[in-house]
Amino acid sequence: HMTILENMVLAPMKVRGMSREEAEKKARALLDRVGLADRADAYPIQLSGGQQQRVAIVRALAMEPEVMLFDEPTSALDPEMVGEVLDCVTHEMGFAREVGNRVLFMADGKLLEEGTPEQIFEHPQNLRLQDFLSKVL
Repeated sequence: HMTILENMVLAPMKVRGMSREEAEKKARALLDRVGLADRADAYPIQLSGGQQQRVAIVRALAMEPEVMLFDEPTSALDPEMVGEVLDCVTHEMGFAREVGNRVLFMADGKLLEEGTPEQIFEHPQNLRLQDFLSKVL
C-alpha cells in the first residue's frame, strides 16, 4: 500500500531518526544509483521481479549497514531478470572493493577465501572465486 519511496524512507525515519527530507534525498540517490529513480512513485506490484529485488537491496542500503551479505540474490528470479539484479549486486561489490578492508568469499556454506580487497579481487587463489569474479566483474 506504499510507494517505493515511502517504503524506502520509513525505516530510516523511524529507526535512525532521519528527517523526511534527509531520508528522501538518500532514497532518491540510491534509486538513481540502480537505475530506478523514475520509479520512486510506483508501487512494488508495478515493478518487475528484478526491479523489486534492486529496490530491496537499496532499501537495505538506506539503513547504512556495516555489512551486507548476499545469498544467491538472483535465485528466485526469472532468467531475463537476473541481469538487472547482478548489475546492482556487482556494483555493490565494486563498492566493497573500494571501501572494505577485509573481504570474505563463501560458497556452499564454507569460507573459501579471505583477504584484502586487492588480494581477493586482483589475485584470487580459489578456483571457485576466480570463476565467480569472471562472471560478475
